[in-house]
Order: sequence, then structure tokens, then C-alpha cells
Amino acid sequence: MIYSKKSLNVLKKYYKDEKYKYNDIKVIREFFDMQDKAPYTIDEQCFYDLDLENVFRKIDRTYSSVGEAALYKMLRELLMDEEDLKKRDKVIYKINLDKELRAKIQYIFHNLGFDKKNRFLEMMKKDLKSNKLKGYFYSLFGISNFILIVFMFLTFNKYIALLVLLFFVIAPNIVSYESKKVCTNGLIYLNGILTAAQRIVALDKKGNLDIERLKMILDKLNFIRVNTWLTNLAIIYGGILEPFLIPFLILESSYYRIIDKIKENKNELLEIYYELGKIEAFISVGIYREIVSESICEPKFEKEAKFKIEDGIHPLLEKPVGNSITIGKKGIVLTGTNMSGKSTFLRMIGINVLFAQTFYFALASEYKAPLLNIVTSISPKDDITLGKSYYLAEVEAILRIINSLDNKVKLLCIIDEIFRGTNPIERISSSTAILNYINNRDAITFVATHDKELTDSLKNSYDFYYFSEYVDCKKGLAFDYKIKQGVVKSRNAIKLLEYVGYPREIIEEAMSLIKGFE
Repeated sequence: MIYSKKSLNVLKKYYKDEKYKYNDIKVIREFFDMQDKAPYTIDEQCFYDLDLENVFRKIDRTYSSVGEAALYKMLRELLMDEEDLKKRDKVIYKINLDKELRAKIQYIFHNLGFDKKNRFLEMMKKDLKSNKLKGYFYSLFGISNFILIVFMFLTFNKYIALLVLLFFVIAPNIVSYESKKVCTNGLIYLNGILTAAQRIVALDKKGNLDIERLKMILDKLNFIRVNTWLTNLAIIYGGILEPFLIPFLILESSYYRIIDKIKENKNELLEIYYELGKIEAFISVGIYREIVSESICEPKFEKEAKFKIEDGIHPLLEKPVGNSITIGKKGIVLTGTNMSGKSTFLRMIGINVLFAQTFYFALASEYKAPLLNIVTSISPKDDITLGKSYYLAEVEAILRIINSLDNKVKLLCIIDEIFRGTNPIERISSSTAILNYINNRDAITFVATHDKELTDSLKNSYDFYYFSEYVDCKKGLAFDYKIKQGVVKSRNAIKLLEYVGYPREIIEEAMSLIKGFE
């Protein structure tokens, strides 16, 4: 393959830039949704709780659908073997260390591009039906059309020949082409995948990419690659040649010639999609790690129950404040005033555990923990379309955590404002029973709450930390976003009403009423 020197220089210069346009997450995740789920997959509630869509976009530097899909899938699947993590880390490091190799790989993926409507995956989901008779018909008819066109242009007036071509050859073939558009477009992207894989294999002269499996699958799919090479004409030069393929039924005849092979090798085709995409995903992760290199550390996995993070930060904050915490046998109850940083801290913990067990780094100066499964309940949502109340959504979210305690792997349990959707008496009673149950099992637990009664009931089984505000003479309420040991004493809900301009009458009545509860 000939690499454009100008393009390679652009890729080398701007490789750290974030994407200016993002694809729909529904399109990106389609490959993940098609696959059987791994044992420790981040579920939908946890994905939403940790805002992983935006975390994904923060990391994403891919130029192709296969890269996007692989990066998304890896971000959803926790690894439970440290050797697997180290092996992945080694490949990420080697690819990104060789700037020339990285640029050439990115060039290949840029040429592959995005399968914007996931035509290839749609083709893979279909119940493909072979038809040898149609295969022979399309091949014969395509060749006949070619001969007919040549004959007309050589023997008749060219203008008359063009009209004949338009009305009697192209028009009916357009109908035939449109009827198989999903499959034929899928065939185009399939050929692009196989071509890109072949080029990646040719680049890996030093064996740094760990692509033995990719090579094996590619050899097995060689028949498909050879018999779809003409489909490249449909995408080169921006697709300008695609209309000229229609009269000759190139895509249709290619499709029916290899449909049995596609059905026979469906699993391998999906596997090569992922194996190829992983290489570009590794580049994205490596670039992101380079960008945040001053803020990351290599995780240390230990069998003991202790969890420790020093100067941990959240990846989505422009000016994050580092926080540190160590958990032994007891869980953590986190209290604090509104907007002081509790929820951000909880998400920071969850995301760093995820990073440690997917890409072998943490946004911290130190990270020590056992290998963990992650289940959260931070932002359960009611669903009026299902008649589901907020409280029922919370109940189901917490039950996921309880059910996950039966697994062989220690659980990281993160809960924000447990059972806020029900009355105080039942909330405190059920919350205390549930949190004691979890704490007595094999779990590392973080719980955030505003309930003083709940903190009182958990004082013997949990340790307490808090976030708080302070009063700035110029800014009013201000926050340092630093975690502190103990239970918060101050309240700021009414102060915030005053700060944003609520009428004085409301503030004074609220203050007088609160005294009656103290």
C-alpha cells in the first residue's frame, strides 16, 4: 500500500485532537448488543450512572466503525485476569511508541472509514438465503449488459444508444440494486474490513500488534476477500464509480457468489470485525493515556480486601480536584452538602476501577485494590411508559447489587441516596438492613446520604467521610471538593435558596421551621 506522506504528517501532528463530530451511540453500540455478554459486563444502569457515554467520547480517537465498536465493547467488559491486562497494556504501549507505525495504521483505518448505517452488521443479522440460480443469472445478465452496451456504442448512433441504455438496461437494474441495498452495502464494508486487515498484517513486521488470531481468521476468509475485490470500485474516489456498477450487477453477483461462505463463516466475520477494531481502539487508549500521562499510574492488584486510591480524579472535569481514600473491612458512608462533590467522587471511584480493569491505568498517583466487579445505583430513573415509579426503579437497582454478591469476584458497590423515593421511616429501616447485609458480604461499599438517622444507625458498621462548603466573602458559598473524615455538620440547602435570590420571607420562614426539627 502507498501511504500519502502528507496524510501521515497530518495524522502525526493532530493525533491528540478530539473528534469534531460524534456518531450516534446507538450505532456505535450495535456490535456490542449483538454479542453474548461477558461474565463481568458493565450493565445498563451502571453505564448510565457513571456517564460512560461521555467517558467513551473522551477517549475515542477512532476513524472507523470497527474501532469505535471495539473501544465501546472493551469499555463495557471488566477483565479479571491481571496477565490479560498486562498483555493488553503491552500492545497499547508498543503501538503508540512507534509514531510511524501508529500513523500508518490510522491511515488504513481512515481509508476504511465508517459504515454509517451499520450495513455490514445488518447483513450479519439477516437470515441470509443462498440462491445459486440468482447468482448465475446476475453474473450472466451483468456480462450481457456489458456486451450489449459495447455493441450499441460501436454500431448505432451514440445518442440513441444512450436512451436505450437508460430505459431498457439501467432502470430495471436500479430496482434490482435497491432491493438488496443493505446486503450489497454490507458487502462493500466487508471487503473494506478484509482489505484493512490484510494491510495491518503486512505492517506488523516486528510482531508488536498481537494479531495471530487476526491472521488465522484472515487466511480462512481469503475466498471471500478475493471474490469481493470488485466492490472496492463502489467506494473509491468518494463512491463516484458506484452508479457505473449498477448496469453490470457487480455487487449482486458478488453477493450471491459468496453468500454460502458468509453464512458458513458468520462467527469468524464478526470476530475479525472485533479483532481488527481492537487495534484502532488500542491507539485511542494510548493517545488518551499520553494526554493525561502526568495524572495516571499503573494499578496494583492485591488479594486482600483493602481498597486505596491516592489523588484520584474524574476524567470529565477540566480542573479536577484529587481525592484520596483507603477502605479496609468497613464500608464508607459519605455525607455532605449539596453540590459539594459527593456524586462526582462516587463516579470517580467507579470510573477509575473501570480504567484499571480494562486498560491498566488509573487517574491517580496510586491505585491498589483487588480485582472487582462494579454495580452501582446512583441515578435510577422512573419510567412512565412502563408504569414504573422512582422508588421501584431504586428497588430494582439495589436488587442488582444484592444479586451480584453471589459472584466469585469481590464487588464494588456504589449507592447514592438510597431509597430517596419513599417515606422516611421505611427508608431508614430498609436502607439500614440492606447496607448491613451488603457490608457483611464480600463487598467494598460506598454510600452517599443526607439522612442523619441513617448515619446514626450505621455508625458501628461503616466509616464516615464528608464533603462541605465554606462561605467566601466575595463568591458567597464556595467548595473545596476535598473529602474529609467524619460526618458533615453544616447544611446549605436554605443558604443556596438565599444565594440564588429567593424572597427573604421564604428564607426566614424556612430558617425558623428548621429550628423546630433540631
